[in-house]
Amino acid sequence: MQDTVQYFRAPDVPGLVLSDGHFSTFSFDRHFHLSYHISLVVDGVQRQSASGKTYLVGPGRLSVIPPDEMHDGSGYEKCEYTLKTFRIPPNVFTEEMANAMDSAHCVEFGSNVLDDKPLWDRACLLHYVLQRGDASSLFVEEQWMDLVKRLMFHSEIHLVDEPEGALAKPHWKEVRDYCHENLSEKISLEQLAALCNLNRYQFLRRFKSTVGVTPYNWLKQLRLEQACTLLSKGERVSTVAASVGFYDQSHFVHAFRKAYGVPPSKY
Repeated sequence: MQDTVQYFRAPDVPGLVLSDGHFSTFSFDRHFHLSYHISLVVDGVQRQSASGKTYLVGPGRLSVIPPDEMHDGSGYEKCEYTLKTFRIPPNVFTEEMANAMDSAHCVEFGSNVLDDKPLWDRACLLHYVLQRGDASSLFVEEQWMDLVKRLMFHSEIHLVDEPEGALAKPHWKEVRDYCHENLSEKISLEQLAALCNLNRYQFLRRFKSTVGVTPYNWLKQLRLEQACTLLSKGERVSTVAASVGFYDQSHFVHAFRKAYGVPPSKY
């Protein structure tokens, strides 16, 4: 069967994006999201790597990936699989965390694969209802909040350790903020290194230790993730490409299709 993927909006949950795809040859290279990413494999098995571990995700298991977590995904033993995902704005989770624990401001929601068939069934049903778009808003909101609370209850909340040889947390924040604010501009390795008072070689080593990929690959993914946000607001492909720093529209379309399985016009 041919690889296919579709993306949908969920009006009752602002900012939420759903996907529904079937994959046989397409593989997700190492990448990250600006949102929380929950995936459900409803047929077949996906092999997924995140947080230095490799998981097999099939029916009955939910994968939860937090923002900025590098991960990948492909069919296990090159088999076909069907994947449904929720891309959740971070504030949805952080607000829930703040309500659930007093120390929410100093922890982060870690990546996890959850073995919980009833929770998986509930998530599949909610995905189906949201994708159809014909359920009452009250029902959707209640089911959505219940799912988020159950996910938080099952998932591991952990303190974030700073890897040895990595960028200091203030420097990493400054680099991220600078890139977010200057996506439409050309960004050089020298500029980023200067933010951390490091030379280019030091910065490159520490960046890779912190993130797991080079600054170029990370920045390209950041630009594509921001492009998703702009496209979801109805902006034109050519405008989006320039806004996130792709000066060649064909290059943007190629990179977007490689990352998400569809051209920007289909997102």
